Amino acid sequence: MKGSITPDFHLPTEIYIRQNILSDISGIVSKFGSRFIIVTTSSDFEIYYEVIDQISKSLKKAGIGCIIYDDLPQYPNTENIDFAVSFVKKTNCDAIIGFGGVESINAGKAISLLTNNYIFCYDLFSKGELSQPAIPLITMPAHPVFGLEIAPMLFLNDIHDRIKKTYFNQLLYPVAAIVDPILSIKMSEEKAIKCSIATLAIASESVISTMNNDIINTFALKSIDMIFRNLPSSYREPQNVLPRVYLATASAMSGIAFSIAYLSITLSISMALASKTEISIENAMSVILPHIMEFNLTTSPGKYVQMSKVMGEDVKDITVIEAAIKAVEAIRKIEMDTDVAQKLSQYSVPKFLFGEIATLAMTYPFHENAPRPLNANEIETILVAAY
Repeated sequence: MKGSITPDFHLPTEIYIRQNILSDISGIVSKFGSRFIIVTTSSDFEIYYEVIDQISKSLKKAGIGCIIYDDLPQYPNTENIDFAVSFVKKTNCDAIIGFGGVESINAGKAISLLTNNYIFCYDLFSKGELSQPAIPLITMPAHPVFGLEIAPMLFLNDIHDRIKKTYFNQLLYPVAAIVDPILSIKMSEEKAIKCSIATLAIASESVISTMNNDIINTFALKSIDMIFRNLPSSYREPQNVLPRVYLATASAMSGIAFSIAYLSITLSISMALASKTEISIENAMSVILPHIMEFNLTTSPGKYVQMSKVMGEDVKDITVIEAAIKAVEAIRKIEMDTDVAQKLSQYSVPKFLFGEIATLAMTYPFHENAPRPLNANEIETILVAAY
């Protein structure tokens, strides 16, 4: 992001979010290619194989070529991506569908970018020299992926350094995002909640980003509003599709906001935690979010008041700071009401790694637009408070 002028708003992605949209998939994807590779991790394929098979058959029935690539492990690394790219190049496909959770979506993005370029995935993070554009990518999240179905970024496990690395490029905007909320019923209730809290983290930090503007603010605040209105009911009625529609929409809207706001200290710390320990990114984000909200509270009290209002908090007849505090309290309350673990100790994260985690977190670019600069020592303090 450094050295470039970012537009106030830019979205080249067609977005489809509705129940049973997959029944119309051939009509949507046909304008983007004629030979598709569906990229998914083996773990996502195991959960959604019936859906993936249905998609494949629908495309073939419409005369659209389709191959399923499910040889990726649950957490693909850069070497896995290189093998996948080699396979895709041999097929002469002209478009990619990234189907599944966060890891499948990230893998689909990397493969679409590297198929026409002759560099290894590892080099993407160090050099990033691309001579050709990406082939068209369609993202099909099976559940909310906290904005990654839209945002032009990816992260992967690097096989050499054994940490998660990130890459941001406007070429990573998918040509389309197709979201059928009914798919999220297949995921565990716990994961559905954690992913929605992660969406909340992305949206709330987009509100306070120094890159925020009125357009982005509208998307981020509406995303927060949808989560607070629908996450509790989704928790109480996990088979009710209607709340899932709004949670899926909230995820896409947070991705739109993040693409410009490009701020999430929560994501930076969570990626570092996931690199150094066994905790998942969404679990880490749900623990870290309230502490990041507290850290930034005094820098943007007016923005926090806006969030308090869409969270349903009564902010009449109290000071701005008191109203801002209510936003932090509301996040803690929704996590408690949905039985979200709020301590790192509940995930057996060792405290002796906090120094390494804090140092690694500072290497990610997601804190550069923060209203309050922070350093590794402050991140370590946040980790101790979250323990």
